[in-house]
Amino acid sequence: MHGIGADIVEISRVTKWINDKDALSLIYTERERACVTKPGRAAWDLAAAFAVKEAFMKALGTGWGDGVQWKDIEVINENKGISVRLYNRAKELCGDRRVFVSADCAGTLAVALVVVDDGA
Repeated sequence: MHGIGADIVEISRVTKWINDKDALSLIYTERERACVTKPGRAAWDLAAAFAVKEAFMKALGTGWGDGVQWKDIEVINENKGISVRLYNRAKELCGDRRVFVSADCAGTLAVALVVVDDGA
């Protein structure tokens, strides 16, 4: 295993970004921003995605450093579960490692756990 990262986000922190196109475009990919149109779920989905991005950076061992940008990590939430699609520096640093993601929201919090596995 390469690393484990966890993060907890107050949903209210993200709620204020919903109407701030600059903040949204800095942190979230176009696909992630599309969830803002879902009534009643936008803040939860954005908070969970933010937590996943932070947890991934911790699991990779870069934190906010080493050239990894917010939009280098795209959170995909599909019927079969949540996953990440990596771009640019995040993809380069992660290489062929497998990434396992879990995220959920309850009450006022979003939480994420990310495992980056070497496959060995």
